[in-house]
Amino acid sequence: MRNSSREGLRGSSIAAAALFVLLVSPVSAATLNGVRAIGGQGTTLVIVELSEIVKYSITRTQARPRLGVPARLQIDLQRTRLRSDLSAASSLSIGPVKRVRAAQPGGDSSRILIDMEDAAEFGAVPMTDPFRLVVNVHRPEGLMPGAAFPPPVLRSVPPSGAAPRPAPAPPAPVLRAPERIKIVIDPGHGGADPGAVGVDGVAEKDVVLKISHKLARALEATGDFDIVLTRDTDVFIPLEERTARANVEDADLFISIHANASVSGKQRGVETYYLNDTNDRATLRLAEMENGLRSVVGNRGSDRDTRLILSSLIQNYKVEESTMLAKQVQEHLVASLKEGGGTPRSLGVKRGPFYVLVGAGMPCVLVEVSFLTHAQEGRMLGQGWYQDAIATGLLRGIRRFAENAREARNL
Repeated sequence: MRNSSREGLRGSSIAAAALFVLLVSPVSAATLNGVRAIGGQGTTLVIVELSEIVKYSITRTQARPRLGVPARLQIDLQRTRLRSDLSAASSLSIGPVKRVRAAQPGGDSSRILIDMEDAAEFGAVPMTDPFRLVVNVHRPEGLMPGAAFPPPVLRSVPPSGAAPRPAPAPPAPVLRAPERIKIVIDPGHGGADPGAVGVDGVAEKDVVLKISHKLARALEATGDFDIVLTRDTDVFIPLEERTARANVEDADLFISIHANASVSGKQRGVETYYLNDTNDRATLRLAEMENGLRSVVGNRGSDRDTRLILSSLIQNYKVEESTMLAKQVQEHLVASLKEGGGTPRSLGVKRGPFYVLVGAGMPCVLVEVSFLTHAQEGRMLGQGWYQDAIATGLLRGIRRFAENAREARNL
């Protein structure tokens, strides 16, 4: 359940202004362990990894062409020191991000400088377990490139002055037949993150992986789809790397599969989310937990705080198509479970700021296939026939959406 709905990204275009987010200061200086970047479809995620929660500020400055200075983000991390063995690596040039540097300008503060395209927009959100700041730098809608994109680039950024290595050349584009649709299936959680744990100790990460494998085989058997899984085994993958993988694959659809949970154990049913903002308090609490924000924002005591941070990451790109996909998936999933002998309750199609959907350049949904904590549904989720019925419903919903989209020439 924790990765339930996802968020769409619209980075806020803040011209020469500072965006401040105040968090809990560590008792001793935190360590800047490294910076990674993931390149995708007109979007670059810069991930700043730290040993613990810190206070930070982000300032954007406009380009000064006459001086040869590009548009730039400056991230100042208070009470933070660079890791002593932070390895030298290539300077980054991925998508709208042209260069990333880490430095220790003096005292007990560290600084990250991100050079980017003049028109690029950005949004930032803190994540926990482990603590990291994820900065999404993306081209505005309408400036998205339409060619093939390089694979994810995961590197540490050297301190200022370190000698860069040349970046690897991107691979040649891989073309698929125009009638085939590429789908990235995302089994939620994995590895050290079990997700929800329900009846008889069944873990969400195991159930959704089995369902994802069944769905992948069923889709491939039709001959109409190319399938990629964000994880094929029991491994942990950060949320921000899941949609980045879909962008890198130049996927047509992104489906994230989860199993729900409730504190009372009485809640049951199936629901499908698409990425957008919402005023629904229950969805906001779910998103807070799914996005790993509870320990960062929840202690400030209001849903408004979560929305203020996440609203800068919501974009309307592909919302209409994602809504249509969610409706088809929800309708056919419920119908398939009824055919299989279940008694599903439809909780409907909903919107929410779920981070796993943020930045996707294609229609994307998050599906909560049933409640692990419900006595009946929890047991059925661990059974093969119920997993088969879920996979069949997802298959039918995806195929119907694809048929409609082809008729409308959207895919």
